[in-house]
This record gives sequence, structure tokens and C-alpha cells, in this order.
Amino acid sequence: MVSALLIAVFLGVLQLTLALHVRNTLLDAAANGARYGTLADRGPADGVARAQEIITGALNASYATNVKGTSVTIGGQPGLVITVRAGVPMIGMIPLFAHFEVSGEAVRYG
Repeated sequence: MVSALLIAVFLGVLQLTLALHVRNTLLDAAANGARYGTLADRGPADGVARAQEIITGALNASYATNVKGTSVTIGGQPGLVITVRAGVPMIGMIPLFAHFEVSGEAVRYG
């Protein structure tokens, strides 16, 4: 009986760790895509493509289907916000009903 409880707790902690890994990867991809999209010779579409490339390489392509780039003004400077919306892995890497929505932003200087 104690073994079953310990296994359940261990699997719960393992799943939470996996969900946090996915969230952190999505957040890093959004921030990196925003920085890439604000380079002098790049645009929002380049930032979105970069974020999708990072997500696909680190997780899988199903997590990179809902990535959006929006041009904004941040502190009087032109900038870019990359928003990623993806499912929370509930059973292994299978997302069920909850979603992460993370965003990264960067300012274009120059």
C-alpha cells in the first residue's frame, strides 16, 4: 500500500517536472524569437519562424502550431511580441485540456 502511494507521488512529481520543462522551453523560444525578429534585417515573420524552429527542435511540431508575432511600441521604441499557446502535457507529452500561453518581447534599437 505504501509502495503504491510512493509510486503515485513519484509519477506526479515527474509529470510536473515535464510540464515545467515544456513551459520553460516555450518561454525561451518566444523570447529568442522576439530578439531574432527585432534584428535590423528581420521582421515579425522571421521571429515566429525562429520560435517555431526552436520549439520543434526541443519538443515536437505539435507544440509549435500556435505562434504569433505582433509589432508593438515598447517605451517609445518599435518592438516585437511573440506569443506561444500550447497544451500542457498531462499524460507524458500528451496535452489534454489546459494550455500554456507565454510571450517574449524585444525592442528594436537603431
